[in-house]
Amino acid sequence: MNPDPEQRIKRIMSGEACGVGPALVRSVLAIAEPFYSAAARLRNHSFDSGRKTVKSLPRPVISIGNVTTGGTGKTPAVRWLAERLRDEGRHVAILSRGYKSVDAGLGDELTMLDRALNAPGKPAVLVRANPDRFIAGTRLLEQAPETNVFILDDGFQHRRLARNLDIVLINALEPFGFDHVLPRGMLREPLTSLRRADAIVVTHCDRVSAEAIGSVESTIRRYHPGVPLYRTHHATSAILEGAERFPIAELDAKPFFAFCGIGSPSTFDAQLAGFAQIYRGHHWFADHHHYTPADLKFLRRAAAEAGAERLVTTEKDWVKIEPLQSELSLPVCRVEIRLQFEDAGEQKLMDQVRAAMAS
Repeated sequence: MNPDPEQRIKRIMSGEACGVGPALVRSVLAIAEPFYSAAARLRNHSFDSGRKTVKSLPRPVISIGNVTTGGTGKTPAVRWLAERLRDEGRHVAILSRGYKSVDAGLGDELTMLDRALNAPGKPAVLVRANPDRFIAGTRLLEQAPETNVFILDDGFQHRRLARNLDIVLINALEPFGFDHVLPRGMLREPLTSLRRADAIVVTHCDRVSAEAIGSVESTIRRYHPGVPLYRTHHATSAILEGAERFPIAELDAKPFFAFCGIGSPSTFDAQLAGFAQIYRGHHWFADHHHYTPADLKFLRRAAAEAGAERLVTTEKDWVKIEPLQSELSLPVCRVEIRLQFEDAGEQKLMDQVRAAMAS
């Protein structure tokens, strides 16, 4: 059971890590925080005042983003919205910055989305990666003029492109970046920016108490009193092995060893906790880890030592593991995660989306 590097950083930022070393790191990071915060405020003011240009695409744009770095469950949310819009007969395209993409290709998260959304027999959902989302959208419309709605992936801070609706995700487990802006905390911009949100989706609500969720929502209301709030959780809906899809209960069939390289491995760990009797151990890599044959040999050995008969990972990690799977002698299955809303939240948010598109 190894400590993930990003989790060590979080422990320092949150104050959980004690001692002279962590305290010194926090002090150094705190020196830089006001400069980063001021730069974010200045940038936002330049857009709010009209001094910076905002470009518009000739189609509705729905943005899904967050105010903290990683771990909010953005990819399942983008998938949920794309599927809902497609099922309503829309021609959907996703525009992303393409983090970790190479040579205008798709990175691991976008490749996973592309595969999940474009299974045989389903209408296509086009996925494009480009730091300039306006150029990406313009080029896409030249190739596919039937596109009638764009989803802006990780778009809250991408203010150069106009949008009809801003949906912001907040992780109930680590909601406000330990109350500090980067680099001292995990906030991308000050919480006053929440006033730009048209809807806020609180994720991982099943992982915290009702009192904790109430506290998160109270904090949001201080900055944006009237914003619609939605509660969700991320459910393990199935396991995938090769091209086969099985009910999640099938994970109970064999002892397994888990691994991943995502922003919030503790969430993945909790999703597997229901299978504690056969959950033999795990190894967490850094977010967006680039796997090597040596990594897979290590995993094979760790799984064998733990008495596991197969490996379990995320869909995002499988994208990078698949070309190297010959290095493994154990089967690998990945867990499918779906966004699920509480109460009537899903229908209410979709009503908001439709109204924004119509406007």
